[in-house]
Amino acid sequence: MRYATLMGTLVLATAVMVGGALAQSSPSERRKVDADTVAGSPARGGDFARRECAGCHTVRGDSVSPKAGAPTFEEIAGRYVQTRLDWELEAITQVGHYSMPAKAMSKADIADVTAYIRSLKR
Repeated sequence: MRYATLMGTLVLATAVMVGGALAQSSPSERRKVDADTVAGSPARGGDFARRECAGCHTVRGDSVSPKAGAPTFEEIAGRYVQTRLDWELEAITQVGHYSMPAKAMSKADIADVTAYIRSLKR
């Protein structure tokens, strides 16, 4: 009985400390913590794509991408139906992809862009 009470107190204390730390953190810090446990936001992913990717890729619509040979995001959505797109984006942050240079993305950005691309699948 003492062990159960001690463990319950320990779990409660840990939850209070973690909750307090999250409450004091900024929204962007909370999003970084949450990116590991929650789905990304297609809206934020679309914003990121328009800001960071649209120089080479068409991020919405069926038009041709600005850079020759760069697939549109809709084409990417079709190609990566059975593949972990987040893994591909993680690799892009480190080494790039084919002729694409490395692109800095946080875990939250990767979750958001993945959600956005998945939302384009027909």
